[in-house]
Amino acid sequence: MGSSCRTGRGGEAGRRSGRLAALALLVLAGSAPGQEIIRFNTNFEGGSLGRIERLGEDVFRCHVRGQQDQAGRNRQASWYFFRIDGARGRELTLILTDFVGEYNGRPGACPMGPEIRPAISDDGEHWAPIADTHWDDHAKAATLRVRPGRDAVWIAHQPPYTPTRLARLLEEIDRRDHARVEVIGKSARGRDLHLVTVTDPALDDRGKAVVWLQARQHAWESGTSFVMEGALRFITSDDPSARALRRRSVFLFTPMVDPDGCASGQVRFNANGYDVNRHWDEVDLKHKAYLAQMPEIWYVKKAIVDRVDSGRPIDLLVNLHNTETGEYLSTMAGDAGSRAIVGRLSDRLTRETTFRPSHGPVFGAARDSSANVLHAENGVLVVLMEQRIARDPKTGREPAIEGRLRFGSQLIAIMADAVRP
Repeated sequence: MGSSCRTGRGGEAGRRSGRLAALALLVLAGSAPGQEIIRFNTNFEGGSLGRIERLGEDVFRCHVRGQQDQAGRNRQASWYFFRIDGARGRELTLILTDFVGEYNGRPGACPMGPEIRPAISDDGEHWAPIADTHWDDHAKAATLRVRPGRDAVWIAHQPPYTPTRLARLLEEIDRRDHARVEVIGKSARGRDLHLVTVTDPALDDRGKAVVWLQARQHAWESGTSFVMEGALRFITSDDPSARALRRRSVFLFTPMVDPDGCASGQVRFNANGYDVNRHWDEVDLKHKAYLAQMPEIWYVKKAIVDRVDSGRPIDLLVNLHNTETGEYLSTMAGDAGSRAIVGRLSDRLTRETTFRPSHGPVFGAARDSSANVLHAENGVLVVLMEQRIARDPKTGREPAIEGRLRFGSQLIAIMADAVRP
């Protein structure tokens, strides 16, 4: 989990520095007589923040912790989530920094910019963008000014979605006759990896269309979990249209592929440092070394491959992701049948939902190591869906939790229709 203050350094020197930093925080974050002491806290599910410096009475520089891969490269700083206690009535200035890292081995990646406003909550449940956010592109730092009305205030890169919330949802869904929740494996830290199947059990599955929705391969991409929840709640509901879809389709869901990262406030690598949306071509189900290194990929890939090998095809698999400002669909498939399905999917999403693609669908995308390779290896039409976290260029507003949930219900229905012309 987290601590009052993190330094991001390793070894004994890093531990000494961390102890000193934590001590300094308690001293430096003191207050005038009669005021509460300011405390920063990440000791909760999904919490993350790096080193904290006090620059003034209520001014703090907060370093984003970030995460590196198994080779000590590709540092990503796309996630922070912390609470400030003793904040009521204070005019707090927070300077978020240390965003710059690497992406795919290329230095200079920065997951922050002028179109992104961090989220704030006074109860840890309801979130809104921080209105007073200023981005300094030269310093690569964001300055936030907030005046909390309560003692505690939570701040995050975008509204968080924790494994605990997912567990409550799955427990609720599993009570329904038309839904089945299975544990298909364990993560690197021993957390359950789930597969949810939804259909009308009274009707033979033969002849039904099969669609699969997947989320949270990257822990920071919490927006995908709200989309997933919206899809699950709708397709398991008593809505007449959901009942009709269950009669003619099988719906499969892998709702949280990196539960370790989601629980511990990581970014995009599993507990062993492997990117959970890379290495899909490398992971060979015959060799247990990959099971030890990347169990998240291994178990989910096995579930997909086993289904296909047993003669039960998957008509469409959508892999949900978040990105900063872009929004689009991409697939390695380029054949006429795949183009028709993805074209229908794209057209309806663009016409009927808040999906506002930066460009048209990408067909026959260059082969990479993501889950999209399942098309070449196993004939599964896999589509990467990126959704922005920044302000919508048309509405000027950031995506809200309610909007993500509603989009999920629309997405799963459109997916089912797209594979049945």
